[in-house]
Amino acid sequence: MSSVDHLIRLLDEVLPREADAIDKNNQVSADLLQSLKSAGAFNSLSMRLSDLLKAVRFASKWSPAVAHIITTSAVVARRVKEDGRVYSLCITEPGGGTDIKANLKTIADERPGGEAYITGEKVFASNAIYATHFLVLAQGPSGPTLYLAEAGRGVKVERQELFTFRGAGVSRVVFEGAPAVRVGTPGKGIREALEAVNYERLSYGAIGLGIKDGSFEEVGPRALSKRIFGVELGDYQGIRWSIADIEARARALEALLDSAAARADVQGYVDPYDAAVAKVLGAELSQRATWLAMQVMGGAGFSNPRLERLARDARMLDIGAGAREVILDFIGEQAVKKYRGH
Repeated sequence: MSSVDHLIRLLDEVLPREADAIDKNNQVSADLLQSLKSAGAFNSLSMRLSDLLKAVRFASKWSPAVAHIITTSAVVARRVKEDGRVYSLCITEPGGGTDIKANLKTIADERPGGEAYITGEKVFASNAIYATHFLVLAQGPSGPTLYLAEAGRGVKVERQELFTFRGAGVSRVVFEGAPAVRVGTPGKGIREALEAVNYERLSYGAIGLGIKDGSFEEVGPRALSKRIFGVELGDYQGIRWSIADIEARARALEALLDSAAARADVQGYVDPYDAAVAKVLGAELSQRATWLAMQVMGGAGFSNPRLERLARDARMLDIGAGAREVILDFIGEQAVKKYRGH
């Protein structure tokens, strides 16, 4: 059994019974976190990117939050080139998210050799309540730069109560002279942070597919055989066409993720255009799927905890890792450049 198959087996065994509690408590239990570690969830450098996305998709059928815990650690591990840790990615500040440069107030007091002391505040820091290490974007002597800090002295974490991705460890993190070491190129922190975020954006495509899978798993046995005016619901053309539309979009997204992961494994980085398109498609797919699933289930959908959770989590995909409008503007800009050249 491959490492990713071992991880998926654990997810299949644990998440159906744990997902509700994770969402309710806004936290993954210490036992589950340890089980994820033991199953290799935080050893992404030994996985092909396609295998990582496979695990992320599978986890998202039940808990996109757990999928995001795996994703975030993988994103940072690929930046710092060290596996086996639970990492937090700390970029966004209270003043705003998408315009990173204008809102960057966190300061790194850097010493010779790259050692530094970080002071500032981050919000929406994924994994922070679980993290042993924090990848932090801060203003260094040469401008925005990436630093790695350890949990402990000078690091205070306060879990945020969101209605989406509950359990993903999203937190406010305050650095008060926290010891750190420079791990990025001086002055190139924003570009390097976005290179890391491109892995996250690509994974949003896989999360979107997982949300679709989970939604349809609920609908299939519970609604499609139900008779309405003597006809099974799944035999109505309107239902079939609606499902067909989502399935076609899912197949296209699957193909994009496969090709993007293969390119990234060769190039050593995720193409930003692939990442942007995957994020947009994943968000659209998951929201269409949860809407349709709820509609087909009718009143029963309003009391289905899994559908309710997946519908809330689908909304994150349009905002996290860059607002949809900013991503669309980037895709459009690249397309205009391409076609102007012909």
